[in-house]
Amino acid sequence: MLSTLTTAAFTFVFLGIVISLGAAFVLMFWEVERQLAKPHRNRDRLG
Repeated sequence: MLSTLTTAAFTFVFLGIVISLGAAFVLMFWEVERQLAKPHRNRDRLG
């Protein structure tokens, strides 16, 4: 299947993969930072 791709098509596929992975990492780091920025509740009040 990959042998039938032209150079331009292969470049677009490669760019699509790179952009998708980059967006996934940005969203992942954004969610991690948002979770760390939340004020944590005091869990010792139960006991």
